[in-house]
Amino acid sequence: MGGMPGMGGMPGMGGMPGMGGMPGMGGMPGMSRMGGMPGMNSMPGGSYSTQSQIQACDVIPTGTIVSLTGLVNASSRNGDRGVIQSSAASGRYIVQLEDSDETMSVKPSNLLQHTRVTLQGLESQPVLNGKSGTIIAWNPNKERYSVHVAVLHKVFNVKASNVILPNGTVGMIVGLSSKPELNGKWGTITSFIRESKKYDVKVSERQIIRIKTENMRV
Repeated sequence: MGGMPGMGGMPGMGGMPGMGGMPGMGGMPGMSRMGGMPGMNSMPGGSYSTQSQIQACDVIPTGTIVSLTGLVNASSRNGDRGVIQSSAASGRYIVQLEDSDETMSVKPSNLLQHTRVTLQGLESQPVLNGKSGTIIAWNPNKERYSVHVAVLHKVFNVKASNVILPNGTVGMIVGLSSKPELNGKWGTITSFIRESKKYDVKVSERQIIRIKTENMRV
């Protein structure tokens, strides 16, 4: 992520020394103004109109809490948090930055969604399996999410295969070898199949594909 201040190298799975307290992390630090992280992608069935549901298959919902990441021309803004206000025909999103009147037009690939997830399949720390947490960072070099588990007051670095994203989450498809033409496309998770640890993802009104958890990125 590069831009999440104070997160150091996020070593291993140990809980990130120095971050034990994570003050205010129940609602993400400094985010009290944002109403408890609205639009956290839970959206089971959602409160959207039929028309919005039709349009939302590859669109991150308005109100989703995000961080900026991978910006080149405005690299100093990497790690800044905000809320998606709207999407544009260009495919960019208008993001209202936290504690600011400033908005930015950002590509979806430069956003990290602070999605609520459930941890699974952690053999080294099985006590974490079934625990809920919030994604707060993504390390592209190690391909790990940093997930804050509020009940433990700690942050853990885990693979994409170790998180279960909720139904309604809009994410990007990555790493498919059987259908490489779908890589880079966005879709909505409609269900999680626990037995196979796969998602059903709606990529268009007529197409739902089944992919592994590690093939979905937020």
